Parts: sequence; structure tokens; C-alpha cells
Amino acid sequence: MDSSALLFWTSTVLVVVMAILTRHWRADLGAGLVFAYVATFAVLHWLAPALYLLPWYDTPTRDATILGLRESAIAIICFGIGSEIVIRMRRAEVQPLLAQPARVVDDRLINLFLIAGAFFYVVVFPIASRLPSVTAIAATGSALIVAGIGLKCWNAWTSGRYAHLWTWLGLTVAMPVVTVLVQGFLGYGFGALLTVLAFCGSFYRPRWRVLVAGSLLAYLGLSVYVTYMRDRNDIRNVVWSGAAFGVRMEQLENTLANSEWFDPSQIEHLQRIDTRLNQDFMLGAAVAYLESGAVEFGRGETLVQAAAAIIPRAIWPDKPIVAGSGELVSTYTGIRFVEGTSVGIGQIMEAYVNFGRVGVIVVFLCIGALLTWADISAKAHLVVGNGAAFVTWYLGGLGMLQLGGAFSEVTSTAAASILVALTIGYVSRRIFPDRRNARRLPAVPAEFPESISR
Repeated sequence: MDSSALLFWTSTVLVVVMAILTRHWRADLGAGLVFAYVATFAVLHWLAPALYLLPWYDTPTRDATILGLRESAIAIICFGIGSEIVIRMRRAEVQPLLAQPARVVDDRLINLFLIAGAFFYVVVFPIASRLPSVTAIAATGSALIVAGIGLKCWNAWTSGRYAHLWTWLGLTVAMPVVTVLVQGFLGYGFGALLTVLAFCGSFYRPRWRVLVAGSLLAYLGLSVYVTYMRDRNDIRNVVWSGAAFGVRMEQLENTLANSEWFDPSQIEHLQRIDTRLNQDFMLGAAVAYLESGAVEFGRGETLVQAAAAIIPRAIWPDKPIVAGSGELVSTYTGIRFVEGTSVGIGQIMEAYVNFGRVGVIVVFLCIGALLTWADISAKAHLVVGNGAAFVTWYLGGLGMLQLGGAFSEVTSTAAASILVALTIGYVSRRIFPDRRNARRLPAVPAEFPESISR
């Protein structure tokens, strides 16, 4: 495809991404969910195509990538429109709340979230696969930890204990190290780190520091990623073999001792990014395969499965839906993968294979609206110190951040997260009946909806 098309679509995505981020930052209505989603979108759907603009880098996947990038541009435009609609609907309703002095969240409740998250992640998750419906609930452990750390940062900032803020942020930076040592995966830890940083960036001031820190962390992240990809097989061989913790640490120390700074002039670095972070290639391959008539559109089949995924397997033991993208990518691209290879279908591709471009437009209008609604609702509860309601909305929004997975993963994760948050909130009201924040909530104007005032 023409290089001018590549330049046009990469520029379009960049401009729209920056516009969305600027709009949400200026509106100051959210708790970082939209920031995290858009940043993840840029990594998966903009970064690799942007590398193709370098005159010394070209691969056979170029044409398919540009084809997919076009659909990604349409998706992020629709996401921005849906988000803007919700901002205009709710700005006048929420801004009076945000103008009042911010309240801290009860530390006992935050500790409860952190303890529950650690219990799910360390104790329940390893055995969850043998118990119906427990896997989805156990998987919320990392989300609970992210929400708990975020709330610790909020309390530190709101109460002026800035040393505590940096302590908790320092612990967050260790998340990628933990996921590499425990699971052999870097992406999970990076996702958690990005989410916490996006949350803190939504309230930290002055903002110029956030921009500088964000730029430096983006480059550092690329450097860590290309280093990890270089040694990924060695790391996973050690971790997945069940080696002792000391052996895992030794392997990680060797990797870090030979770290590489990201260098765009190094073809190996560009290939490591292009190989695993290029969602547009598979998307473009699906567009071409469907347009050739080799396979028919799904016409909503996977979306029905996503709705069914909400029903717990304990209630529906014979439920045919399983987590993951399964054979969907091969079905709609014609590409066969080595057995055991994990290839996520991604939200844009799943929307496209069901209804084509119309599906992308409708689905991403809805995603933009729903995520922004959750983001604004979370922030509205946060500023009045209602930690339980904040986490309920926040965890529901976090479930939508799985851009590289299937919608069935999004719905099942979001449903399980909301259920766990509601349960912990209920328990906290029973064991902490005298929560100090309940007595300190500011008066809420009568015109506010009941859902906000609770």
C-alpha cells in the first residue's frame, strides 16, 4: 500500500489519541480509566505502524498492518465521540462534587481490598481452574490490588503525606518484576503499573511533571520491553519449570545486568516490538480475508457468547464459552499458528469480523460511552470518600481495558469484578459500621441522581 496511506492513518490515530487525552485531562472528570485505555490502544494499534515510517525498516506485514490501522483509526474516532457524548451529559452534574474538598477513603476498607486481592492472587488463583466459576473471581485479585494501591496513593496525596505517595508508587513499579518472577509474563505487570500511574496522573499536580515523567517512563518501558523480549524464552524456561525463587532471581538479574536502551536504529529492537505489539497486522489480515469471501462474517455470534459469558459456570455447568480467543483468529484470517501459541483476537478485530466496519463504529461508540461513564462515576464517588462505590465502578471499568482479548473475557471479568467489589463493600459495612467517611460525606445537591448521592 502507498506510504502516504501509512502516514495519513498513523497521523490520524496520533491526533485523535492526543485529543482524547487532552480533553479528559482538561475536563478533570475521570479516575484514569480512559487514560489507561487510550494509552494501551496507542501501544497496540499505533506504535508498530509508526515504526514503518522509519525509512530503514520494512517488513512483509506492512500492507496488512496499514489495512488494520485504517480500522483502528475509525475505532478510536468512534471511541472519542462516544466519550465526548457522556462528558457533555454528565459534566454539569458532577462538577459541583469535584469542586468540594476531596475526602480520604477509610484505610480499613482499602486494607480489606488489598488483603482480598492478595488472597485471590496468591492462594485462590493457583487452584481456581479446578473449581467452576472460581477462576473469574480469583482473577480479580490483581485488579483489587491495583485499586487498593491507587486508593493508598489517593489518601497520601489528599492528606498531604507525599512520602507515602512515593512509597506506594515505588511498590507499583515492582509489579512487572513480580509477574515476571511468578508467571513469566511482563505484560500483566506493565498493565497494572500503567493503570495505577494513569489513576495517579488524574489528580497529581502540577501536570507538567506528569508529562515529563510520562515521557521518561514511556522510553524506559520500551527499553525494558526490548530487553525482556531478548531473554523471554530463557526467563520462561526457568519460571515455568518450577525453579526455586533464587534461580528465577538470578536469571532476572542477569537480564537486567545486560539491559539494552531502546534504539530505533536497531532493527532487532523494532522487530521485537513489531512481533508482539502489532495488533493491526492480524486485524488487516482479517479484513482482507473477509473481503475475499473466504469466510463469512460472524453476524454477532461472538457477541452473543460475550453476553453468555456473564453467567457463572456454577449456574450453567455446560456453558460452551471458554476464556480466550480460541480459534477465532485462525478462522477469520486463514493463518494457522503453532500449537500452544496464544493469539488474542482484540476488540477491534472481533467487532469487525461480526459486522464489518458498521460493527467497529457501533461497538466503539458504546465502549467509549460506557468506559467514560464508569470513569466519571468512579471519580464522583472517590472525591466524597466512598471507597466501596468507587471500587465497584473502577473494577467494572478495568474489565474493559483488555484490548487484546475477546469480548467474552471483558464481560466475564467485569461481571466478576463488580460482584467481588459489591461483596467486599457489603462485608465492610458489617465489620466497620462506624466508618468515619460515612459521617464526613458532604451534602449532595438535590438534583444529583440517587446513584451518586449514596
